[in-house]
Formats: sequence, structure tokens, C-alpha cells
Amino acid sequence: MKETIIIERDIPGLARVVLNKPETGNAYDDELICTLVTALDDLAGDPELKMVWLSGKGAHFCTGPDRQWLERRKQVGRAEHYQDAEQLARLLATLYHFPAPVLLTLRGDVNAAAVGIACCCDLVLASEHTSFCITESLFGQVPALSSPYLVKALGERAATYYALTGDSIDAYTATRLGLINRLIPGDELDAYADVLVNSMLARSVDSLRTTKQVLHLAANETYDDDLIETVIDCSTDVRFQVSESRRQSAASNKQ
Repeated sequence: MKETIIIERDIPGLARVVLNKPETGNAYDDELICTLVTALDDLAGDPELKMVWLSGKGAHFCTGPDRQWLERRKQVGRAEHYQDAEQLARLLATLYHFPAPVLLTLRGDVNAAAVGIACCCDLVLASEHTSFCITESLFGQVPALSSPYLVKALGERAATYYALTGDSIDAYTATRLGLINRLIPGDELDAYADVLVNSMLARSVDSLRTTKQVLHLAANETYDDDLIETVIDCSTDVRFQVSESRRQSAASNKQ
């Protein structure tokens, strides 16, 4: 049976996670969502993991919900719809709070909750032909599960406009809004990502993880004396650990 998610661990410190439904534009359903959550949960347990590289096989990262899945869900009750929403909410939260940095490379269409997925990743590279659309309102739905992350990534005004209108966001506008970090010619996207990945893998796992953690903390906590004390402790601990490591290494070299 074909795997909907491919996990590659060929390079130490890196996990490549690839959506593998190119025949449907990597459209998501309950199976793909649950499989992706399970894969991320497993990867989160690896203390040596420095980063995750998420992408989609084929021309599109994710065109939105699978139509056949939506058709099947018309016949189910509220409990089943709640379970679907719970799993998708868990996926978004798992990505946002993942302990290691998550790199996302994008091509083609990125629709519906896939826009929320993009908002939850730490580093987003995209080809110049990528387009985004928050499509829920076009079909009588609401982007409730993605809403916290849409507002964080796009800002309230832009998130409200694009969620209400369903207008497409081209790659250049998405870069201006901050949804995309780097816009890359399509034929250079993977090569650029390789260079970035290799650069980050040369760094310490503690530095990468702690940098992500402290920035999330600063973004989500009230700016007060408690936050200042926390970041002082963080900086102190990291500096001390680095100096101790260098001291021990120097002592070992003398022996």
C-alpha cells in the first residue's frame, strides 16, 4: 500500500518529511493528517534531531482538503466532525511547538489548512509560482483552526482580509506579508534549501532548539520582569554550557 507520508533520515540531525499524494495535489484527509501527526510525534522524541524539512511531492504542496473525503464526511455526525477538527488542530499545534526548527519548501497551490501549516513552520522557502488561498469561506466553512497562526504570520488585518475574501495570495505578496521568508526560482528551490539545511546542521542542536524556544516565548508571553528574568537565565545557561564544553575540550586535548 502506498505511503501517504515519506520519512527520510539519511542525514544525521535531519528528518525529511514529504507529503506523498501527488496525484491529488497532496490534498489532505483524516489519514494524511493522523499519519503526519504520528510521524512528528515520533521525530520529536529524538534529542539529536536538529531540524525537519517538510515538503510535498509533485507540482503542489497541498491543494486543500481531499474532495472524496469531504463527500464521505457529509454523512457523519458531530462527534466525527469534532474528531477531524481535533486532529487538524493537533497537527498545527505540533508543528508550531515542535522542539526543533521546521523548514518548509513550497511549490504550486497551498490552500485551506495548508496555509495554516505554512504559518506554523519556522523557515519557509517557496518558488516564485507558489500561491496561497484561505478557501474556507468560499465553501461556507471557517478557518477557525488555522486562525491563531494566520494572525501570527500575516497580522490581523491581512489575515482578516484574505480569510473573508478568499482572494489568492501570490508569492510576491506572501513574501511581503512575511508568510514566505525567501522566494526562490523554482528550479533552484531544492538546491537553495540544501545549502540552508547544511549550514544549520553544522550548528549545535541545543543552540537551534533553544533559539526557537526563546523566540516563541518572547512572542507569546507578556513583556514583563518575569520574561526578562527568563531570558537572562537562558542566556546565562547557554553561555555557561558553551564555556564549560570548551574548557573540557581544552583539558582533554592537553592529556
